[in-house]
Amino acid sequence: MKSKLVVSRLVAAFALTMGLGMIQPSVSAAATPAVIFIVDTEAVFSQSKVGQSVRSQFEDQAKKLQAEGKKTDDALQADAKKLSDERALLSQEDLQKKFQALQKREAEFQQSMQRKGQALQLGLQRANAKVEAALRPIFAEVLREKGGTVLFDQSVVLAGGADLDISAEVLKRLNERLATVEVKPVTPEELAAEQKKAQ
Repeated sequence: MKSKLVVSRLVAAFALTMGLGMIQPSVSAAATPAVIFIVDTEAVFSQSKVGQSVRSQFEDQAKKLQAEGKKTDDALQADAKKLSDERALLSQEDLQKKFQALQKREAEFQQSMQRKGQALQLGLQRANAKVEAALRPIFAEVLREKGGTVLFDQSVVLAGGADLDISAEVLKRLNERLATVEVKPVTPEELAAEQKKAQ
C-alpha cells in the first residue's frame, strides 16, 4: 500500500532525526542509551476514522470513474459496430471520415480517463499527506511522554517489540484530532501550485 510506504518513510525520517539529536559532543550524552518505541503505521491508518474515510471516498470515486469509463466505452463500441454495418452503404470517403472521427473520439476518451485517474490518485496522495501531517506531532508527543528517543515503524522490526508498541495511543489521539479528510481529484498543475503556495 502506497500510504504505508510513505508513512513508513515518515517514521524512519523521524527516527533518524531523533537519533541524530542524541549525538552530542559530550561524552555523557554519547553514553546515553537510546529508548526505542515502535508504531504500526499501517494499522493506525487502516483502523483510524480518517484512514477509513479516505479509503471509502477513494473507492467510491474510483467506482464512479470506472462506471463512467464503461458507459463511454460501450457507446464507442456501439458506434463502431454501427459503422461496420453501414460500410457497404457509404462511399469510401465518407467511411474514412467517420472512421477517423471515431478514432479521434476514442483517443480523447482514453486521454480523459487517464487524466481523471491521475487526478484521483493525486487527490489520494494529498489526503494521505494531510494524515501524515497530523501524525507527526502525535508521534513526537507520545514519544516524549514515554521518555523515548527513537521511533521505528513495525515494518522494519524483524522480531519482538510488542511491549514497545505505541500504536494504540497514536490511534486514539489521531481519532480525537482528525475524523475525515476530503479526497478530491487534483491536477498536477493544481497540486504544484498548492505546494508552491505552502512553501
